[in-house]
Amino acid sequence: MSDIILHHYELSPFSEKIRRILAYKKLPWSAVEQPVMMPKPDLLPLTGGNRRIPAMQIGADVYCDTALIARRLEQLHPAPTILPPALAGAIAAIEDWADHRLFMFAVPPTLVGLFDVLPDGFVEDRKAMSPGFSREALEGAAPHALSQALQQFDELDRQLNHTPYLLGDTFTLADAAVYHPLRFMQNNPDLVGDIDARPALAAWANRIADFGAGEVTDMSAADALATAREAEPTDVAGASVPDAPVAPGTVVDVVADDYGPEKSRGRVVRYLENEIVILREDESLGEIAVHFPRAGYLVSPV
Repeated sequence: MSDIILHHYELSPFSEKIRRILAYKKLPWSAVEQPVMMPKPDLLPLTGGNRRIPAMQIGADVYCDTALIARRLEQLHPAPTILPPALAGAIAAIEDWADHRLFMFAVPPTLVGLFDVLPDGFVEDRKAMSPGFSREALEGAAPHALSQALQQFDELDRQLNHTPYLLGDTFTLADAAVYHPLRFMQNNPDLVGDIDARPALAAWANRIADFGAGEVTDMSAADALATAREAEPTDVAGASVPDAPVAPGTVVDVVADDYGPEKSRGRVVRYLENEIVILREDESLGEIAVHFPRAGYLVSPV
């Protein structure tokens, strides 16, 4: 059994970002299929409230947000690298742009073509995460969002006429971040032609898709919870940075600063330059360490 457990679902674009990294690094991993919508009774005991997918579990340590998950994978398995030091700043900038701006352009035109196949209650579920979310709002936003996405695709296509990957000859985290909004759009058959019309971009996407699924084994949610129950957090050592705004030992709520009001509460055990680790006691699992990036998250003392 793999030490890496990814809680995901197939259509999740951000899960695809991490799945591409796992495949590129040829890492064995276990896949736990989580619901597309709430309730998520087998996820929330691990995260303490955060409902976002994916979440990565290693024993009783749970990592939230793909920016942090990708960097933890790089720490544990540095070869082949997805974060070469000379490109780290450019990668972080591209990742932030792709995960936020490009992804938000991809959502409306993709979903308007999928409404008939999405599960009942999907719109209401996402509205609970983002109050402005509605079918009418998405349909109104789709034309402009698509035009903006395609403009960005033109720029990417021009770049990829010169290099096989965005920053040179090898795949990096920047490629994984840009790939997942594009791959999400391919779920709408009406948009596939827009990507294929940009030959270098389409060839790049195929190159990444050809990594395959990697060494993945299905795991039940019950087995993942049992793994957490039988383990203890291990990634909690190390001193916090001197300027940490919250002292270790403080009980805090952690919540995303863009969408999703669900909070995770726990006691701070480590506060690094771009990571906060909280320790929480779950009545059924025992101690769980939940890891968040500092970027993109609000941390409030209780």
